Amino acid sequence: MPPSTVETVTERPGDPLFALVVGLYVALLAIAPTVFAVARLVSGDAAVLYGTVIATVTVGTGVGWWATERFGCLPHRLGATQMRWVPGLVGLGYAFAGLLSLDWAGVVGVLAMFSGMGAMALGSVVGVMARTRYTDALLGDSERHCVFTAGWPDAARNRLLALVLPLWAVGVAGFASVYVAPDLWPLTFAQILFPVGIGIFMQTQPREYAVTAEGLEQRLPVARRLLPWERYTGYTRTADALVVHRSWWFDSRFALADLDDPDAVEGAVARYLSAA
Repeated sequence: MPPSTVETVTERPGDPLFALVVGLYVALLAIAPTVFAVARLVSGDAAVLYGTVIATVTVGTGVGWWATERFGCLPHRLGATQMRWVPGLVGLGYAFAGLLSLDWAGVVGVLAMFSGMGAMALGSVVGVMARTRYTDALLGDSERHCVFTAGWPDAARNRLLALVLPLWAVGVAGFASVYVAPDLWPLTFAQILFPVGIGIFMQTQPREYAVTAEGLEQRLPVARRLLPWERYTGYTRTADALVVHRSWWFDSRFALADLDDPDAVEGAVARYLSAA
């Protein structure tokens, strides 16, 4: 049986970069409602609204920074759960709300749409940064039984490509509909399928992994993530890959051709998972 993932981590004091990103995220969410309130209650003059945007970004960033530094446990707590993706989803909903309000909200709707897109991007970055910091803290002193770099075998990669091509096609159609057929505004929601397809296909690319007692660690150039053993049900070695089976979602596949010592990798995985 795989060991349970330990949730207690040592919290690091201060993280200015994470605090800055959170602050900018908060500022982006605050722009549209603040401008709307000023335009209705004070003045709709362009200079006033421009100054409002600058002031909102400054104050929002400062408040977000202060709150994040004040509660230093935020990145670790957020990184430990799937709630880390909520900021990005909030930004996505914000952007679509701005898009739907263009006819009656005017410039405020435009601000909401673009600031929502920015908040979606920064919110996703917040999620990745939180996950990386949680993984770093959790695996700080953990032993790496085996470290290797591998991607999916060609046959499996091609099968997944055939699956995501329709997602890309529909996503491109959704993007084009904004300019070609604006009356079909519900189709614009299909744009999200394009990055979803990219995210799915990117898991086939070569990545560095480490087998630890807590789970399978995946190392990216600027991020790290931990896949706990509880998410897996076993493993299989085929003619071209070592396949680690997940209880849901796509299996983790490691092309044997990418591994310097497939037997060593299989032995490390076998410490925690049974052959299926």
